[in-house]
Amino acid sequence: MHDEVMGLINEIAPNLVDVLRRDSWWMGWNTLLAWIPVLLALALFRGGAPRRPSRSPFWWAGLALFALFLPNAPYVITDLVHLRHDLLMANQDGPVVTAVLPVYLVFIGSGLLAYYLALGAALRHLARLGLGAWQGRVALAAHALCALGVFLGRWARLNSWEPVMDPHAALERILYNLTWTWAPVLIVVTFLVTWMGHFMTRAIAEAVRDTTVRGARQLRTTLTSS
Repeated sequence: MHDEVMGLINEIAPNLVDVLRRDSWWMGWNTLLAWIPVLLALALFRGGAPRRPSRSPFWWAGLALFALFLPNAPYVITDLVHLRHDLLMANQDGPVVTAVLPVYLVFIGSGLLAYYLALGAALRHLARLGLGAWQGRVALAAHALCALGVFLGRWARLNSWEPVMDPHAALERILYNLTWTWAPVLIVVTFLVTWMGHFMTRAIAEAVRDTTVRGARQLRTTLTSS
């Protein structure tokens, strides 16, 4: 059994190391960008139920940054465009699927988890303000915002900070790319993929949470009764 495990590791390791060597920089950078909205959400939407929404200019500036960076989280799905190249570059003598696909699964899963956490924090903030009825509409608006942002990031190569650093040039690029014939189709498809990715991530995350809570309760009951 030990020899079989070591043999499998020896087969997987070369392809895994090659994938990480080729992709670690851009995967790490995109993962960092994906988790920035989570950090902003923790700063913006923390605390209990306030008597009224914050009107601080710094808070609104942070909210604008949150909106600008939020599309970076589901953007990682579009990085599947690199998968074919990695499959072709992998050593065909080894288990390509077990070496390459798990890296992409963890990478994309991390981005979708970041999106779920960031959006969830914003929606819970609405509930604390007594605006829970708006959660569904705000979630759809966030998906639409991300669809537009992902389109501009992937096809127009627009970065999240460019509207702040160079708003005039960014606006020109946005308008130019939105006039492309296929832009509406790509944005709608991206919206559907973003919505589905968020739906699946929420279902998995909440199932894991509920299972963990039940297990902890059962363990506590067992320890208490023993």
